[in-house]
Amino acid sequence: MKRVLILFLSASILAGCSSGFVYQRKPVPAQEGPVLPVKVAVVAFQDGTEDFTSRGNIIAGSVFNLARTDINGLSLNSGAAFSVSSLPAAQWSKSLAEDMDASGAFRSVKFVFGPSEVTDEEIVVEGVLTKANFTTIDGKPDEFLLHLKLRRMPGGAVVREGDVGRNGIRPPGLTSGCFGYGGCVIDRIHGYLNGVMQGIFADIRRDLVLAFSPPPAKKPDVPGQESPEEVIKNILGKQ
Repeated sequence: MKRVLILFLSASILAGCSSGFVYQRKPVPAQEGPVLPVKVAVVAFQDGTEDFTSRGNIIAGSVFNLARTDINGLSLNSGAAFSVSSLPAAQWSKSLAEDMDASGAFRSVKFVFGPSEVTDEEIVVEGVLTKANFTTIDGKPDEFLLHLKLRRMPGGAVVREGDVGRNGIRPPGLTSGCFGYGGCVIDRIHGYLNGVMQGIFADIRRDLVLAFSPPPAKKPDVPGQESPEEVIKNILGKQ
């Protein structure tokens, strides 16, 4: 598993000058919110998508499982001189770790191949990519879905578990004006996929902060000061 993933990541780097997908985090202010003083490990996600690469045809359109295949130019009716790189499960988890680390919302974040590589991290993020469907069928939405488990260490107790994703029809004319030029098509689609991932990762960061932030300190009672509930009771009692 590790050897396969290393080969994939190496291939992605080599292909970066052409069609290799590289996640780009959306520029945001340096301080997004409270910093959670914990270390996080993101374990390589598993592939739980349906066992297919593409369905459909050039005329009616196709659905591509980006976890298992790329998109060639012929399928987009723009010639076969290019291909939009696939997005396997391991790439999602690696990109999530990079996004979380760059956000500054955590003490540290690292990507690991398996649970055995977790050292002193307090939070472990595990996941399964269950949908990575990119479609060229008119009116059919793209579907991207992750099933995540957030564990608190030591012990590995599951603190949160659930799905996070994005479903929707892409903006019309995503590749209009490219005139079949492969580089333009690739940049447009990769930009769209970056936006999808940015939204999903933002939801995950917020959920992590909510799940592991300490509860707000309770304000001490001031002697002689009535609580809002007591004020309301007093008002109602005088009516």
